[in-house]
Parts: sequence; structure tokens; C-alpha cells
Amino acid sequence: MRTKIIFTVFNGHFKAWKRNKTTLFWTLAFPLLLMLLFGGIFSFQSDKMELYIENNDIIGNQPSQTSLRVINLINMTNSFNIIETPENEIKQQIRTIVIPENFELELSRGNSSIILIMDQSHESFPRTISLVNGIINEINLEQQNSKQPLKLIQKQISSNDLSFIEYFVPGVIGIAIMSTGIFGTIGTNTKYRKNGVIKKLATTPLSKFEWIAGLVLYHALIGIISATVISIIAILVFDIKLILNPIIIILLFSGALTFPGIGMIISTVVREEEEADAAGNVVTFPMLFLAGTFFPLETMPRFLQIVAQALPLTYLNNGLRDAMVFGNSQSALWNCGIVFLIGLISIAIAMKVTKWTDL
Repeated sequence: MRTKIIFTVFNGHFKAWKRNKTTLFWTLAFPLLLMLLFGGIFSFQSDKMELYIENNDIIGNQPSQTSLRVINLINMTNSFNIIETPENEIKQQIRTIVIPENFELELSRGNSSIILIMDQSHESFPRTISLVNGIINEINLEQQNSKQPLKLIQKQISSNDLSFIEYFVPGVIGIAIMSTGIFGTIGTNTKYRKNGVIKKLATTPLSKFEWIAGLVLYHALIGIISATVISIIAILVFDIKLILNPIIIILLFSGALTFPGIGMIISTVVREEEEADAAGNVVTFPMLFLAGTFFPLETMPRFLQIVAQALPLTYLNNGLRDAMVFGNSQSALWNCGIVFLIGLISIAIAMKVTKWTDL
């Protein structure tokens, strides 16, 4: 019986969603516009690839002439943005060339090498290896004392290098979950309160638990629809690869607990519709820009990183990114657990402070 009532509440919310143009805009149109706008802007990037070079072949205080020749040949390909870095300061970059000590001397003896350190699973690896091999062949042609004095040594690294759109898409889904969860709940509660619907519901056997359970299921379905549409458009328009991970469903359900719970608390504390919307903006605006939606948290000042750690959208974005882009299920589950815990707390507070007549 209770299951049937919860499904009835869910069905009522879903039918109202299909009829409400404002809700449809925040659920689908707004996230898609954000993705297409920012994705389009940041997709027009240089075709050149970043290449870190560590030149350790120093004679006196100057790089050897042969090592400079190698760097010049790399530059002449017009395919790389060269970033020279001091010895031992190479980090986990996507592609790095190391010119070892005594490079020029060993080359003259017919036994030298350069090292390419790169994530071989990266889409640019075939192009990079082809260009580097071409440079090695040219150096070898210039040498007359040996058939093949210069060799290439490849070293594999793992890299989390992402394009902007790969980083941004999970954040767009997070924005959709947050916006519909908070503003959808505020809009529903204030509208139903104003129209007297809530008072009528209070006279029925419907309980707060059944009402909230139906609301959570509704938002979980809307989250799945939003994530599906956004992902399909991103794949078709920007040709990115996303991982179909079942943890995504758990993350969307956790978000469907958290943000409607926050919306219920706001609509209970702030009763007028316009004031409730303003309070919703106060809550969502910091999360929009501080939760790692547009750029990594590491790029922000330390005090803002601390603020970001208190925002539920931060963990939802991180979890979606781990599941959809990196395929890191363990990290995704960790972030999912935090979102779910925040959701349980927000729903518990909402049920505690909310009376049927206050909804």
C-alpha cells in the first residue's frame, strides 16, 4: 500500500515536470546551453601539443650543440609547445622528452638515446611517437660514423590529463541535479502551499515520509534523464569518450536525496516564493563556481579549497568525474558515500523541521 502511494506521488511530480516549461529549462536546456557555450569556446584550442623537455646534456654552463639541434628539430615540426624544465623537476606531465647527460659524447660513439615519457593510452600518442621517430631518423642521417647511433627509449606513465569538455561534462550533470533538486522542490512546495494543495494533502493518509520518498524517486529519474541527454549530446558534438559505470546511478540517487532535502529546508524556513527563490540562489551560487565545475579545485586559493570541501556539489562532481571519465570506481564510491550521507542528514533535518501545514 505504501509503495503504491509513493509511486502515486512520484507520478504526480513527473507529470507536473513534463508540463512545467521553467522546470524543463533548468533540467535540460540550461545545462545543455552551458555545455555547448563553454565547450564551444574552449574547443577552439591550438593544435600544438604540450611537450616538456628536460635537457641534461650540459657542457660547461651551456647545453650541448647536439642537444640544441634536437630541440630545434622538435620545434621545426610546428606540432609542439615546448616547455623546457630543469633537471629533476619533471612532474606527471602527459608527454616529456629527456635528453640524458653525455648525450653529445655518446652520440659521437654511436651509442646514445633520448627518452620519451608519456601516457601511451592517450589519443595523441601515435602522432607524438611518429614525430619523435622522424626527428631521430633525421639525426641518424646526419651521423656518418654509425648506422643508427641514436635510439628512442619509451617509458610509460599514467596521466589524468583531460580536455576542458571532458572535465566539464560531469560538472554540467552535477549542476542539473543541484538546480532541479533545490529550485524544483522550492517551486513545488511554495506553489502547493499557495494553492492550498498541501492543506488538502494533510487531510489524507499521505505521510511526510511517503511525500519525500516520492519526491526523491522523481528527482532520481530526472537526474538519469538529464545525465543521459547531456552525455549523448556531449559525445555527438564534442566526440568525447565517457565510461558507462553503474556507480553513476547511485551518485544520481544520492544527489536526489541531498538537493531536494536542502530545497525542502529552504522552502520551510523562507515561506514566500520570491524570497525562497532568492535564498535558493544564495545557496546554489557559491556551489556553481566553487565546487570544481569549471576548473579543478587545486587552481583555487587555499581558503576557497577549504570552503569547497564543505559543499555537497563538490563531492557529486568529483564522483561523477571519477566514474564517467577516469573509471576510478573506488574514488567514485568514496565521493558517493559522502553525498549520500549529506543527503540523509538533509532529509532528516527537512522531516524534523517541516510540518504538513508548513510545506
